[in-house]
Amino acid sequence: MSSVQTADKDNYLKRIAETKNKRPYSPCRAACPVNTDAQAYVGLIAQGRYNEAFEVITAPNPIASVCSLICHHPCEQACRRCTVDEPLAIRHLKRFALEKALDYRHSRRKPVKKTKGKSIGIIGSGPSGLAAANDLANLGYDVTIYERHPMLGGMLSSTIPPYRLPRKTLQEDIEDVISKGVEVKTNCEIGKDITINDITAKHDAVIIAAGLSLSRSLNIPGVEGEGVVLAIPFLTDVSFGKKLDLGSKVLVIGGGNVAMDVARTAKRLGVKNVEMVCLESAEEMPAWKWEVDEAVEEGVSILHRQGPKAVRREGGKVKGLEVLKVISVFDANGRFNPVFDNSQISFIEADNIIITIGQMANLLFLKDSHIQVDERGRVVWDPETHMSSAKGVFVAGEVVTGPGSAIQAVASGHRAAVAAHLYLQGEKIEGALPVYDKEKILPFPTDVVSNIMPEHRAKIHHLPPETRCSSFSHFEFGYDEIEALKEAGRCRGCGSGAVVDTSKCMACLTCQRVCPYGAPKVTAWSEIDPARCQACGLCAPECPAQAISMLSYNTMDIRKTMPSIIGVLDTKREKPVIAAFLCTHHVGVLGFDMPDNIRKVPVHCTSRIDITDLLKAFECGADGVAVVRCPEGSCKYKGVGKRVAARVNRTKELISMLGIDAGRIELFRAGSGNGNSYASVCNEFAERIKEIALRK
Repeated sequence: MSSVQTADKDNYLKRIAETKNKRPYSPCRAACPVNTDAQAYVGLIAQGRYNEAFEVITAPNPIASVCSLICHHPCEQACRRCTVDEPLAIRHLKRFALEKALDYRHSRRKPVKKTKGKSIGIIGSGPSGLAAANDLANLGYDVTIYERHPMLGGMLSSTIPPYRLPRKTLQEDIEDVISKGVEVKTNCEIGKDITINDITAKHDAVIIAAGLSLSRSLNIPGVEGEGVVLAIPFLTDVSFGKKLDLGSKVLVIGGGNVAMDVARTAKRLGVKNVEMVCLESAEEMPAWKWEVDEAVEEGVSILHRQGPKAVRREGGKVKGLEVLKVISVFDANGRFNPVFDNSQISFIEADNIIITIGQMANLLFLKDSHIQVDERGRVVWDPETHMSSAKGVFVAGEVVTGPGSAIQAVASGHRAAVAAHLYLQGEKIEGALPVYDKEKILPFPTDVVSNIMPEHRAKIHHLPPETRCSSFSHFEFGYDEIEALKEAGRCRGCGSGAVVDTSKCMACLTCQRVCPYGAPKVTAWSEIDPARCQACGLCAPECPAQAISMLSYNTMDIRKTMPSIIGVLDTKREKPVIAAFLCTHHVGVLGFDMPDNIRKVPVHCTSRIDITDLLKAFECGADGVAVVRCPEGSCKYKGVGKRVAARVNRTKELISMLGIDAGRIELFRAGSGNGNSYASVCNEFAERIKEIALRK
């Protein structure tokens, strides 16, 4: 690609980004705590453009690989396909793209010049700390991370079990950040190896991203002593290889995601009988349903509606737990306020008990500093500026927001980084920090749902429970390329559809007539409803004023790239050169194996091909042009076939006027079944063109 083409592409992408940011977001993007443009990167995956997908994925999220394995994926829960069949597997597609772009990822790592002349210290290297370090390094600051553990990652490396998050995967995200020139000080505990006052004196600004590194315990008889362990120390010991003897039965108190990690970790340590006791019913448990299902598959038993009363001991050794029956967990206002039946007491035997009822911050390192902590042990801070009570000291992540997801902590890290930057530049912080609460596109109207072909989500496979419990190896298989391309093709492109340049629109009603989904409404000009638009692209080539463009692709791209696709023709060629317009989704699923003389022109759908695109193929010297529609019933867009046929027929008329045999262009439909039917129809067409003769 020439420098001019690259500049044109960059300008186009910039305009598209600006336009998309002004419109309601796709629900998947709006649901993401950092507004990752899932629709955009899934669309790129569907086209096999994995490196570009990587750029979209990582732009707002420096721990993308982590999130591709452990994120609670609110984007999927918001997916508009939920009203059609099943949500798109966005998290799994993210993982696929990141793994495919690994070589590209490594090649782009390089230091960023330190241009600001100021330094920033970051305490903690969890999601918020890494996000802040990444942003500030990109801005040209000298950044130093202080981490008390031997490995960066905070709770990601110290408590999340490796069967969920392999450390090699985490390290990919960490390397992306530190390769920018970030200085790292591991095994450095604030308050022990260095004081907070030393750090604030050394740096121009400081961000505290210490997380919630302490577990909460229970105030019940018998809880103190050997045999009762807290969740975070337990998980940390396992993460850093400490040998543990848990006996033959472990009882886990709690029903959240950390409790699931603890229980499943105990199984992998060889404990035969792992039981959980929680206040909530199965429907009320705070743990994600899939985490609960996987734990149950692995043989973890769950006792619902039971509350801990006392740890029973004999000779100081744990014998088990006395529990009370829970009448209710929440009061009439939905607040956590458990009510127990004191007349119903049960006893559960256990060799060891692990308590997983919550986390809190360890802020002892702030003692005797100028950073205030309130009576409840929380850092005093201003959410509008992320600044603590001390000038130039900012806070980020769960240390101030409370428990949440990794990606929510990233959002907090972004805000703190912007706040620190503005402070150091002498600019106002209030009102200038990123806001991630965005307006989203409305659900599909009922009549649009009826026009969308149901297509079930590609399944993800796991190691069998008995196999995965025998080690800490990652247990979830990712998609292969065929599965990923097929799944990405299910995306409806919400928010990436047609937009109208009202200065060009003549209100001619053409778009309204051709749209299969009733998206355009024409008054003084056309307005296209993003809730209805399916991004099929049928309208753009039909618009006589060229007033319609697509947010998901540049309508000019095909004809701009045609010369490079067709290339310089060999005058001594024996086989005709065929320009084959093919659906990227279905051809990708079947494989791109084509003979060299078939020059593939990938399009999101044949509905997006303009007559000018077809003529351009002949201008570039192609002997024949094949437009190959997808097998009957498999195209994701209904009602586009007649328009595509009309464009091909009109092109036939035009080339005939130019003295070119109309038989040199044909519209085909690929067959269903085994084999690459796209290649088959193109090969057959090439034989027919050979009989017509090669173009001179």
